[in-house]
Amino acid sequence: MCGYDLRKQTQDNRRLSWVDLLLVVAVVAVLAFWWQLGTQNVTSPTEVVQAILPTSIPLLAATITPTPTNTPVPTATAIPVQEQIRLVRHEVVSGETLLSLAITYDVSVEEIQRANNLSSELIRAGDTLNIPIPQDSTAAQLQAAVTDFQYVVRPGDTLSTIAIQLGSSVDSIQSANQLAAGQFIQPGDVLVIPVVGAPVEALDLTPSPSASPPPSYSQMELRLPQQGASLARDEPVTLEWSGVAELASNEWYLLQLLPRNLVAQNLPTFWVKQSRYSLDSALAPPEGQAAEYAWIVSVVRVNRTEDGGALLEAASPASAGRTFSWK
Repeated sequence: MCGYDLRKQTQDNRRLSWVDLLLVVAVVAVLAFWWQLGTQNVTSPTEVVQAILPTSIPLLAATITPTPTNTPVPTATAIPVQEQIRLVRHEVVSGETLLSLAITYDVSVEEIQRANNLSSELIRAGDTLNIPIPQDSTAAQLQAAVTDFQYVVRPGDTLSTIAIQLGSSVDSIQSANQLAAGQFIQPGDVLVIPVVGAPVEALDLTPSPSASPPPSYSQMELRLPQQGASLARDEPVTLEWSGVAELASNEWYLLQLLPRNLVAQNLPTFWVKQSRYSLDSALAPPEGQAAEYAWIVSVVRVNRTEDGGALLEAASPASAGRTFSWK
């Protein structure tokens, strides 16, 4: 009606521009690219990363550091040391009980019962009990019982030489035998010798008969401590001497410590099988004081008399004496 050609306008609207064609091509190219990536056989995360990144960038491979393991250090197992037990004979007096004896000797009631095969705590005055005490304990060293041995006097003996060799004292021998001061003794006389500290084994053993006479040993040589040594009171004192090749079952070393001042204690005689002995530090003098001792060693032998008594013999001369100070 107005003269405008409507057909021409319709044809112009349907025509595609070159920009549209470029967009279509780009979309198709992108789709084709992603389709190609999806069809590739990528088997590991590393290959995926390499497919995306430039090949000029090196990849750092992870290094596995082993975790150190702590190897347990072997622990030394302590070897149990068997405690040496000494049996001390005790004669029960009126009023004593197993409990009072246990307190006196610092042991338990059960230990006394086992040592004497007692099924109850009943004891009577006059009973003789074996008290088990550790060999080196203070109680064993101070609570030692007195044992009476028999001794046959030999030519050349005096009360002094007998007392030194057998671990007794002149006063004790005179009292036990009712000897007056200065009274002479003769070879063949049988004396009672009181000895403190003799082990129960010395009284209970039965020596085997021998066709040959028992040996006599030479004088023991004292080794340690040196003459006049000064020893610390907080340490045990170890005494050493030369020994024989082998002691018989009825032979012992007799170690005697003799006090030389008022601080030193009157210690019993020590019967030992080894050529050394250690004094417990509990026997040391009080702090600030010094105890002076002399010490000697000899060898003794125990045999049986015809009536079953214990006969004590000197198997060696007494050693030369040494002294030491414990402070």
